[in-house]
Amino acid sequence: MDNTELKFYEIPLKAHDFLKEVPLHSLDFIELKGGRTGMKMDEIYRLTTLNQAENMKFGFFTKTLFWLRGLIGNILGWDDVPEMVQKNSWISKLTEEEREKSLIPSGKVESINTILYCYDHEILFEIINRTVHCFWVMTSVEKDDGYDLYVAVYVKKINWRTPIYMALISPVLKWVIYPAVGKGIKENWEKTFAQNKNPPNLPAIV
Repeated sequence: MDNTELKFYEIPLKAHDFLKEVPLHSLDFIELKGGRTGMKMDEIYRLTTLNQAENMKFGFFTKTLFWLRGLIGNILGWDDVPEMVQKNSWISKLTEEEREKSLIPSGKVESINTILYCYDHEILFEIINRTVHCFWVMTSVEKDDGYDLYVAVYVKKINWRTPIYMALISPVLKWVIYPAVGKGIKENWEKTFAQNKNPPNLPAIV
């Protein structure tokens, strides 16, 4: 376990217990300079435009990979699987109180993600398709000069396709997709606070 992983597991998160049976696939650390004090995760999530990932500025190669994955998914019917989502979603593992406490409505769907919950410093997403049951967690730690952001991806086997799919896609995720997303997060954050060091509070997500 490296230093980044040690620090991540020292953060008191619901996800540590909630996902204790699911293997950690990847963990990325992103340093965000600036921002306001006391920012909560729903605002950080929106300011980094992760709620509009399709509008993030990726390079041609990364965009091509996203397009290719979408094309293959459409042809093979991997993604439009409401019956699998209903059967396998972990939203049922949350209590009514835990869902009501979420800063973003629990179960809200954004792009390919379902938001299971969003608390002050932690947000948990779920992705279910015919190849994988994926969870990703984003958490923030406030510092004097900004925020440390950790993005963790967990992968649960959903059928025989999962290990094959992950073996094929993992190098692309590690060397292309995750670095591109991390770069996009930093650029959007820096752009926001370069233009306005104290941007107004964003309206609540409904």
